[in-house]
Amino acid sequence: MQMKSCMEVVTISILGYYLLPHPPIVLPEVGKGEENKIKRTKAAFNRIGQEIAEKAPRVIILITPHGTMFQDVISLSYEDTIQGDMARFRAPSVSMEIPIHKPLTRRIYDISRQDGIATVLSTNSFLRRYNASVFLDHGAIVPLYFINQYYKDYKLVHITYAPFGDMDLYKFGIAIRRAVDEQNETAVLIASGDLSHRLKEDGPYDYSPLGEKFDKEFLHYLKQGDAAAVFRMDRETIREAGECGRNSTIILLGALEGCKFHCELLSYEGTVCVGYGIMRLQVVSQGPSQLHLLEEIRKG
Repeated sequence: MQMKSCMEVVTISILGYYLLPHPPIVLPEVGKGEENKIKRTKAAFNRIGQEIAEKAPRVIILITPHGTMFQDVISLSYEDTIQGDMARFRAPSVSMEIPIHKPLTRRIYDISRQDGIATVLSTNSFLRRYNASVFLDHGAIVPLYFINQYYKDYKLVHITYAPFGDMDLYKFGIAIRRAVDEQNETAVLIASGDLSHRLKEDGPYDYSPLGEKFDKEFLHYLKQGDAAAVFRMDRETIREAGECGRNSTIILLGALEGCKFHCELLSYEGTVCVGYGIMRLQVVSQGPSQLHLLEEIRKG
């Protein structure tokens, strides 16, 4: 199946690409004043919410590390609606229920399976055997909280990545873009993920000097629009960073396959021990395919 050029697809279907963190503390109902420690993050979230409202996508596709995760399969939530709240963060009043775009979810699943990428349509009946259910996790709720302040007329595709290798995640991103194009939808794609959790010696996670190194390098490569450099990052640095945003971002980069893109870092803060980066990725022009180069990096 022929995939359209990046400029054709972005103009018609995928209206925006974003890397967004998910700190519960940024919600006033959770932070209770502590959100003032990450004011720039909160301001950037509001800016993104307003921007997405202006784009008015019919679908928001969100990739999270905090749904029901499998080691060997990417999970796509597949009920009519998905709901969740912030009760575990002592803010049960923050709750939402959002309709799932089942046709697009199904098409992403079908294309992924055809391309040899292990995915599953996660229903409540399927998840019951694992004592789990379809739910809206905080990796989704925090970004959607700010979008919902300005815009609610959308359906959701809720994806929980699996800890696959970079190439499979990248190809899954390609499948997402193909599905959106085929469905003739307008969508925004969000990679939800925090950066290093090991930035401070007095934090709740073990400190590592490689945490700050990871954040600086990762954001630098993204700002350069250099997917290959993200793939080449030192594996020890990635492990030691204790992050949960790189896999989501690899999928996002896959959806930008064949595109030259520019990244704007709207906010970065590491004042509460975890790195929170908010970034907008914008297509500049059509570019060469990265698939061969990335395959060589993986083999190397």
